[in-house]
Amino acid sequence: MRRLSLIAVLAAVCVVVIPALSLADKVEVYTVKEEDVSPMELRNQALAEGFARAVADETQTLLGGALDANRLEAVRLYFVDHSKTYIQGYNILSSEDVEDGLMMTLDVRVNRRTLRDGLTRLGFFETARTPQPAAVAWPEEIAEEDLVKLQALMVMSGLKQSAGVYPAFTLEYGPEETYKGALLLEGTEWTSAGKDMSVVWTNLWTRFFTRPQNDVAGPKRQLLTISGWFTPDGVLEFDRVLKGWDYAVQDSRLVEMDIQPTGVGATWDMNILDSKRLATLLNSFLPQRGLSFQLNRDSGQ
Repeated sequence: MRRLSLIAVLAAVCVVVIPALSLADKVEVYTVKEEDVSPMELRNQALAEGFARAVADETQTLLGGALDANRLEAVRLYFVDHSKTYIQGYNILSSEDVEDGLMMTLDVRVNRRTLRDGLTRLGFFETARTPQPAAVAWPEEIAEEDLVKLQALMVMSGLKQSAGVYPAFTLEYGPEETYKGALLLEGTEWTSAGKDMSVVWTNLWTRFFTRPQNDVAGPKRQLLTISGWFTPDGVLEFDRVLKGWDYAVQDSRLVEMDIQPTGVGATWDMNILDSKRLATLLNSFLPQRGLSFQLNRDSGQ
């Protein structure tokens, strides 16, 4: 029996599998022209809307279609001003001035890996199907526009308004047209301030969702062992397939290959984002190919 590391396997078969970092998404946008808006400003608005739609669509794909229409719209609204980090590139396929606005068709390439990391930090994989209870409070004199934006951020983040629970978020007005946010847990308080409410909000909730998770539900590090291949090529092909299941698993790594006269097996180390969906994928993909699998908790985590 021979057990090979991933590096040794790649060297032996001279194959390197590199997953795609970006995916192209064709989007069409129509932007209404407002008074005193220059053609360049209108073009930039159309681009921002196109980027937001592409990133929102990719978010829905990464989450396995888990977002309802209201949350998906809130996600799109958020990304109108916060999508550039996730854009790998774009092409303008067509642009047409119409009587009251601009119609544009874009081919937008979204960096899936960067987006997945960002969504993880914002808690999307934790709240995709189960809302996070939270107490959210705002000042009595809050402007209607600010209240609408705050409520949209709550929907975007997958929060369920609940009285008297932790985490508890409080929004206040600060000096010079700034916002101040405070996020309170039992024994812990984080604060953030700035002129963009969305940035204040995400700064705090990122800290919440990236805190040490020893006592809460979160991604579980596990080992996936599969046996039954005839050659190492099948292992490397499945490694590519597994990386495409990034709405169910995250950070999968091929850590060992076991080559025996009777067949080839392999082990992956990964974070499980959705155990039920992963089990469904494995059961639909492996048995019909004569493969068997076993999942075990990684004792090193």
